[in-house]
Formats: sequence, C-alpha cells, structure tokens
Amino acid sequence: MTAPRRAWSFALATFVAMLAVPLLVWLVLPSPGAPPARQPRPRATAAALATPVETAPLDTTPTPRAPSKPAIAKEDEPPVGDDVTGTVLDSDGQPVTRAAVGCDDRSAHLTATTDMEGRFRLPAEASGCMVVAHHPQHPSSERVRVEVGKDNTVKLGAGGAIEGVVVDEQGAAMTSYRLTIELFLPNTEGVDIGARGRPKTVEDPAGAFRLEKLPPGKYVLGASAEGHPPGKSETVEVEVGQTARNVRIALPRAATLSGTVRDEETRKPIAGATLRLDGMAGGGGFDIAAPVTTDAEGAFSLVGVPPGPFSVRVERDGYKSRVVSGLTTRGASVIREDITLRARGDGGSESELEGIGAILAPTPSGIVITSLVENGPGAKAGLKQGDRLLRIDGASAQEMPLFDAIQRLRGPSGSRVTVSVSREGDGNVDVTVTRERIER
Repeated sequence: MTAPRRAWSFALATFVAMLAVPLLVWLVLPSPGAPPARQPRPRATAAALATPVETAPLDTTPTPRAPSKPAIAKEDEPPVGDDVTGTVLDSDGQPVTRAAVGCDDRSAHLTATTDMEGRFRLPAEASGCMVVAHHPQHPSSERVRVEVGKDNTVKLGAGGAIEGVVVDEQGAAMTSYRLTIELFLPNTEGVDIGARGRPKTVEDPAGAFRLEKLPPGKYVLGASAEGHPPGKSETVEVEVGQTARNVRIALPRAATLSGTVRDEETRKPIAGATLRLDGMAGGGGFDIAAPVTTDAEGAFSLVGVPPGPFSVRVERDGYKSRVVSGLTTRGASVIREDITLRARGDGGSESELEGIGAILAPTPSGIVITSLVENGPGAKAGLKQGDRLLRIDGASAQEMPLFDAIQRLRGPSGSRVTVSVSREGDGNVDVTVTRERIER
C-alpha cells in the first residue's frame, strides 16, 4: 500500500504546481489586451484654466489697447481738450457757484453753469464769443471775450446801492409797500438787472428801504400800497461802490372816476359793464383800483385812480371793448367821464383804442417802436419801426418807464402829440401825430 500511496501524493503535488504557475504569471504580468494603467489627473489650477485650447505658438507681441475716445470727434462732440474753460469770480475775487455763463453774441445753447469751484466749460464753438455771467446775488459781469486754451476769467460786478423812503401824499411813512425797479439803463452794454428787478415787499416802521448790489446805471423806482395809486422816484444814478441816499417816493392821493356807460347808437344805459385801469404799473401785485361793474342805470364809480394820465378799459358782452385814455384828475378828488360802447357786429372788430397805433418795447438804450398799425395814425405821420423815443411832447422819454410812455402817447381821438425819435441813418426826427380811434 505504501508504494501506491506515494505515487498518488506525487501526482497530486504535480497537479497543484501546474495550476499555481499560470495563476502567478497572470497576477504578475498584465494581460496582452488590457489597457495601460491610468495615471491620476492633476487638479486644475488658475494657470491651467488660462491655457488656450489651440496649440499654435503663442504670439508674444503686446496687443494695443483700444483708445477710450476716437481720435477724431464728431462735429457735435468736440474733444474735451478743445472746450472753452474758465472761472467766474465775485468782486472780491472769490469763486462763484451756480453762476450762469453764456455767449451774449451767439446762439442760446452756448451756456453753462459754474461748479463748486466757480469753474465753467463751454463747447469749442464758443471760442471768440463775448461771454456774460449772471448770478442772483451779484451784478452781472461785463462782456468778456473767451478763447480755447486760455485761462478765461469772468468777474461779476461790484455794484452800488440805493437808500430811501416811501411816504403817502401827506408825508407820513408807509410801513408796508411793494418796491419795484421800473426802469434800468445800464452803463455797460449787455448788463442785466436779473432777479434784483423783481418786486420786493418792504415792512419798515419808518418806510425805509435799501437795495444793494445793483449794476451801475440809471434807475427809476416804483412803489405801491393797498389803497394808494403807485408812485415813482426821480431818476437815480448808481455808481460802483457808492450808495445813492435820500431817495423819496411819494404815493399820490387816490381819486375817484365816476360816470355812465351808454350804447353809442341808442344812448341807452348799459348795465353789467366792467371797468378797470389799463396799461398801468401795478407796483408788484396790488390792485391800483379794483374793477367795478355798472349798475342798472349804467352808472359806475372807480375808486383809487391815479392823477394821470391814465386809461380805463370798458368791457361788456355784445359790445366792442374800449380803452378810454388821456384821463387826468388835475388834483381833484372826484372826476367824471361818460363812456359809450359800440355794439359788436358779426365778424367785425372786437376792441377799440384811442392813440397813435404803435407797439413799444423797453431796451437797454431806451424805449423802441417795435411795430405800427398798418395805415394807423403813427404810420401815416411818418413814424417807423425801430425808432427810439427821445421826447414825448417835450418830456424826456430816455429815462421814462414804459408805462408812462404808453399813457402819454394815448389820448382822445383828434388830439395831437409830438414825438421826437432817434432813427438809424436819419438822426433825430420830430413827428406830430393826430390820435385816432383804432379798431382791431
């Protein structure tokens, strides 16, 4: 039994060895068709993320950056470097914030406002223009020529002041009133009165007032108060750094205009017609004389009319409105004027006025005729558009407020007025005009 058992054991060992050798070879050596072992992927870094996908050689030539502004600007957008810049200073040499700057001899869009340092910037096309600066708290500057590339400085004016008092017809102080600048003739062309020309309410127990920082020139002041017709000062001359004192404005005594309004054709009284003063300076908001309405008998009583000359406008439905002018009180407390109205026809004129038929406008050089009624009395007498008024019936019109000139040129139909004017190319011309009733 021993020999066969040994033979069996040898056969079993041989079999195990034959199985172990291939297994060992399979574990140690890779299979012929197996893929190679994968290497671990490195973690992405900022540099790896920035690597371009394409493998073309890198161009190390620096790429030029696009300019922030085109080398050639559009016509309506000039380069900032070509703008007109400058500074606005007050009379003490300090920068002025929020001053308005603009070309006085160019189109209106060439304007700017100063910044916190008083600096302004205008478009390049403003180069060579005459600039004027304005500010509510300072007199306007004189005209200054500005240029591109220049350190332009525009200086606001120093101005002067006016001190005075407002009294009633008996000389008693008016403790509350409205003060206005009715006329300003600047010493320098282009200077504007600006916000200082607005009406000002004055409350003072002595009736005193003071106006400051006024541009040099000639002034006429007006004042009005409740229950009083307006009054005005004499011409006041203002100089730089000086105060014009002792200016006195006396409010005249109020008078009453009474009368009756009738139909011009039938002579019947017209009830319900409204009467009010026309073409008068209100002195800043007060009713000089409150409008009134005729009663059943056509009677009226307009209280508070000025000494004159003054005009009254009368209106009633179905009738042409009429302006009755050339009225004066001549110192009386009550005056009477009966008025007639014409019925309004279909398609006819709507209003009537007695005067010379001229439209006036104030300018820095005086009052100018801006237009004339075609075939009106002024045009027929020889007045022309552009004529500047010098005198009206001998009274100087060069320092006359517009409202006064209007009232002096108006008057009853058939009356005459002599007007002296300054006309370009002809010098001074005297024209006598016969007033007419003008319909519109």
